[in-house]
Amino acid sequence: MDLRDVAGELYSVAPGDFIARRNAAAAQADRSTAKQIKTLRKPSASAAAINALTREHPDLVGDVLEIGSRMRDAFASRDRAEIRALTQERQRLLQRATDGLDLSPAVQREVEETLQAAVIDPAAAAAVRSGMLVRALESTGLEQVDVSDAVALPIDIEDFPAPRPGRRKSQSGGEDAGAAEADDEPAEEGHTESPSERRERQRRIRAAEKAVARAREDAEALDDELDETVDRRGDLEAERDSLQRRLQRITDDLSEARAAERELRTRISDAQRAVRDAEKALRDARDD
Repeated sequence: MDLRDVAGELYSVAPGDFIARRNAAAAQADRSTAKQIKTLRKPSASAAAINALTREHPDLVGDVLEIGSRMRDAFASRDRAEIRALTQERQRLLQRATDGLDLSPAVQREVEETLQAAVIDPAAAAAVRSGMLVRALESTGLEQVDVSDAVALPIDIEDFPAPRPGRRKSQSGGEDAGAAEADDEPAEEGHTESPSERRERQRRIRAAEKAVARAREDAEALDDELDETVDRRGDLEAERDSLQRRLQRITDDLSEARAAERELRTRISDAQRAVRDAEKALRDARDD
């Protein structure tokens, strides 16, 4: 049983069914996989809505994310007319994507913010396309979107590439060489990063992201184990206190029983003495 396949199925169900389905999947897996399955977090309402949207309307989501690539190109070329047109188109697509979802205003706002973040940031776009979001995303527009704990399992951005905009045609009918090169090479500013350096840097980034994700998973598993241990300790302390109270009651009852025993023994001695005295009186009366 592959953990990623299980996660793909779990994040396709309604949030209300998630826990039951997760427990059922864990029960069918081997011990190691079951432990990993149990660490999969239930998605928020907005994350579940986006996961469903990604699965049920992939073309629409693709159109939304493709706007992001086109806008980045437009900003790079400082094409103000194109930027304005794409901004309007982005708003129309975001409206289409969220129409008919029947969500509360707060959840609707989180869905829109997540899709907006995905338009702006490639990492956020990959997180959305994974279909395994567990929380909403947010972008300030100034910094890279933090997706480190937003996806159920670590993802590689290259596994979920952002759609590329259509290439511009040159007058001869072929692809504009400048546009093709712009897709493949970063803008030169100071030191030009070679392809091998860029691949190595991206490899290190991916490795570091995976290490962070694994560390977060381990920390969350330990947190869960700590919660279980704390609950167990609380149960044991409550049981101990109950036993101590019961022991005190038994000790008090035992003291009372011992006192009653001593009193009865004294009364028995008195009663036996009275019997002897009565028997003697009876014998004396008969002798007379």
